[in-house]
This record gives sequence, C-alpha cells and structure tokens, in this order.
Amino acid sequence: MYPELEKVGGLQSAIDLEFEKLNSILRVANGTELENIPLTYARIENGQKFSQVYIGAEEKLYLPDFWRDGVCLAHGQTKSITELVQMLDFWLCNDITTKELNNKFSFVTPNNEANAFDENKEVEYTWNYILQDNSRAEIHDFIKLAIKDEVLSKLFPFTSLYTLCFSRCTGYPYDSDDLPNVTPKQFENFAPTKNQSSFTQQDTEKLERQFVVTKNKDEYLGIGNAETALKIVKENLPDNVEPARKGTAVH
Repeated sequence: MYPELEKVGGLQSAIDLEFEKLNSILRVANGTELENIPLTYARIENGQKFSQVYIGAEEKLYLPDFWRDGVCLAHGQTKSITELVQMLDFWLCNDITTKELNNKFSFVTPNNEANAFDENKEVEYTWNYILQDNSRAEIHDFIKLAIKDEVLSKLFPFTSLYTLCFSRCTGYPYDSDDLPNVTPKQFENFAPTKNQSSFTQQDTEKLERQFVVTKNKDEYLGIGNAETALKIVKENLPDNVEPARKGTAVH
C-alpha cells in the first residue's frame, strides 16, 4: 500500500524528501530507537512542539498527532504524504492554534481539551472535567472543595488510576514528585495503624467517604473526609508552590 515509502527506504526518508521539496527547516528526529522502525514511525520536533506519524495497517493512511507543551491536542489522517508534510510544517513552524490548523486542514481533528489549552484555560478546564466525569465519582467530594481553594485550584490536576495528583505544569511529564496526592480509601492499600490517632472508630464506619493523603503514593500523610483531606494536603504543600505553568517537568 505504500510504494512511495519502500522506494526511498521508509517513512522517515519519505517525509524528509517532502520537507526538502517545501524548503522546510524541519527534518525527522534521529535516534537509535527511531532508526529501528523507519518504515512505520517518524517523529518531528520544533521547540515545544512535536508530531508523531504512524501508518495505517488495513488501509493506506498517514496518521499524525500534534503535541504542544507536553499535551496531545489533535490527530489527523490523510492518504497523501505531500498533504501530511504540509500540515506538519504548518503546525510546527507557526504560532497557531489547533483551530487554525483544523481550518486549513479539515482532516485534522482537535481533541476535546484543545480549545482550553489554546486559550490558556487548561487548569480550570481539567478541574471541571474531572468533576463532571462519572467514572471518577469517588473523588468528587474532594474535588468540590479543592476547586474552590485559592492555592490548590491553581495547580494542574490529573489522575493516576484512582489517585488524584497535582502538578506545577500542565504538560507531561508532570512536575508532581514533592506534592501530595489523594486517593479514595476504598482504592487505597494503606492500612492505618494504632499510631495514627486521626483514624477513629467513626472513620472506620465511614471508609467509603474517606480519603487517604500520601506523597509519591508511598509516604502516608493522613486520612479523613473531604474537608480533613484538603487540610492535610494544604499543610503538606511546599512553601514555593505557584500556579501551574505551561510546559513539562523537563521544559
């Protein structure tokens, strides 16, 4: 299905040839791991943006994604490698929104959160998204309080399985290692000991409504209802916590 790739030795070479035709500054990223799969995968980077390109297995399709500041904002598909490279060059070499990308290339589909990230509203959007997600209902009592807190609501929330975590940045990898996290008790492996005086008989009878607060998911900080958990989280925040920034823990 991809004679143009086989002719030049794979996807990466084919994309680079198209970049040359456009007089683009872009080239496929090099690296030992990438060179092992030249026919079916390519990664192209420019500053805080990058795109990955895959190919369809059952029909001829080039399948790019579009990342900025550690967040995947859109996906696309096209049968033409020329169109593929044109949209990659437009995305990676211009300061544009995903909406502008979609307007120029209709076969690009922005993800649900793309508009919020384009408008610098990603923190607020993500808090509300988790609050409205019925699959995360067990954490909603805590979210309803945290979303109103002046400090905590400015951090970027994300979930890891059933655990609610916080980050100093809005992209992956997250900057969260020294920040507390919160897990509904029914999903937590921590067993309170006799030394944990905050864990009372009343708490035992209300485990379904309790939240365990930890750091790095292994350092126990406390347990309690939503109000108590919020207090524990705030007591264990570092002094230098500021609103989450765009980017990743690396950049």
